[in-house]
Amino acid sequence: MKYFVYCRKSQEAEDRQVMSLASQADEIDRLIAADHTIEIVDRYDEAFSAKQPGRPLFDAMLKRIEDGEADGIIAWHPDRLARNSMDGGRVIYLLDTGAMKDLRFCSYAFENSSQGKFMLNIIFGYSKYYVDSLSENVKRGFRTKLRNGWRPNLAPIGYRNCRETGTIVPDGEHFEAVKAMFELLLTGSYTVSHIHRIVCDRWGYVTPVWKSRGGKQLGRSALYRILSNPFYAGYFRWNGELHIGSHQPLISKAAFEKAQTLLHRPNQPRPKKLAFVYRGIFKCGACGLGVTAERKRKPGGRTYVYYHCTRVHRTPRCRQPSIEEKELERQIVAFLDRIRLPKSIDDWLNRATNATEAEIAQARSQAMKPLANRVKGLKRQIETLTDLRVREIVDDAEFLTKREHLQLQLGKAEEELQRAQTETVTFEPVRILEMLCNGAKNWFSAGDEETKRTILKILCSNPVLKDGKALLEAKKPFVELHHLAQFPHLRGDKDLVRRVTPHPNMPFQDPQGTNEVLRAWTSDHAVLVTTKEAQRLFDKIAAQEIHRSN
Repeated sequence: MKYFVYCRKSQEAEDRQVMSLASQADEIDRLIAADHTIEIVDRYDEAFSAKQPGRPLFDAMLKRIEDGEADGIIAWHPDRLARNSMDGGRVIYLLDTGAMKDLRFCSYAFENSSQGKFMLNIIFGYSKYYVDSLSENVKRGFRTKLRNGWRPNLAPIGYRNCRETGTIVPDGEHFEAVKAMFELLLTGSYTVSHIHRIVCDRWGYVTPVWKSRGGKQLGRSALYRILSNPFYAGYFRWNGELHIGSHQPLISKAAFEKAQTLLHRPNQPRPKKLAFVYRGIFKCGACGLGVTAERKRKPGGRTYVYYHCTRVHRTPRCRQPSIEEKELERQIVAFLDRIRLPKSIDDWLNRATNATEAEIAQARSQAMKPLANRVKGLKRQIETLTDLRVREIVDDAEFLTKREHLQLQLGKAEEELQRAQTETVTFEPVRILEMLCNGAKNWFSAGDEETKRTILKILCSNPVLKDGKALLEAKKPFVELHHLAQFPHLRGDKDLVRRVTPHPNMPFQDPQGTNEVLRAWTSDHAVLVTTKEAQRLFDKIAAQEIHRSN
């Protein structure tokens, strides 16, 4: 009698413990060797799930049996042939019509009779029941995970599934790499395309290997999905709904919202790559026009960059000389060294801010009350919305949309409240002033082109080139601070400080006027504006340090 040999292995969960194709073939060969009446027409090895109809090789085999090319099928077990009612019914129908005369199995004895077909039908039904019950068990497990705040299935890049605990935990270097990607985006100085080039070309990052996937460079679309995935802020989506996760967030919820704003910022030009570091920053001291740059190559092959007025090619021509880039940087470094904060002023600032922190802590405790009330209010709104849904006053779509919005607001409010409770009290503008003054020179010397431009933008007011020299004037309050010990009236904004009566002999040590002078200094508009720009610079430098450490 002629037979087809059919071996099947599914990639689905219910078949992970089933024998491989090679093992099934070995068992079938032993069966064939024991019976010399068996004639093998063809063999089919298929890796496809049988829980739904539509297997290409199986359908082709049954078609050939209907055409009379073979009389039966040899398989390891009946569940290799069918785990759904349609395929099982087709097999039994072929036996009923006589198109197929026999079935042979390594682990089951089949007889082509009414009783044998009845038992075969029961086995097919049990195979379908196994698939259905397994699906229900998986869904029940998913619902349990969702209630406990854990995302089912595979964790995103930066996290891994812990088999021991059944949770999702940070994945070492991949977690830090994704965190660095967000930090680059949050600086506001990088587009996604620029970040993608840094990740692939400079970092050489490859995705984690899992089974047959991973181990490749991160695609740009995958990077977009990472930067817009709420999982990294402590949420996750499942079946279109947003859930609060129990995993460790990679960034704060406020930072994630800022990242989404930067990711989808409308009508804003993308930052352009600058060919010259200081082009567009300086003005000509003679005519007031902008200063441009020009690269020249000497006969020996060395190249130099010169900065000069843009009027050199116009009429009347500006006669200001050009300046070489290295000389310009030397003058900038000398200027930055002059605004370094002297130790006496640094010590006075530390004493003054420490004395003022108690006041700020008390004010912050008062400011925490509205945050706590907001958290309670949002929780009450979610409960009210749930009651309205139970009473069918709102439909499912409206309920899901409003609940997701309230959950996002609640998560952000809870995060702000927790940060306010645990945050160390600092006098941020003065601290940033101190860090900038003491670190600007080193950051400038070791920084890239964008860092250098940012430092000049923060510290310098209307930089000018005249007679081959850089005329640099520091913004308030970044004056040349080594003079402040001799001129106490220069502290802070003159219009604000004049309301204070400093002690005539107080070189930063007046016990009565310290807080007043400190408030005047830190309330200076220039400091507050500079704080935002400086924070972006700090974020960028921190991201670079993370990359160097990795």
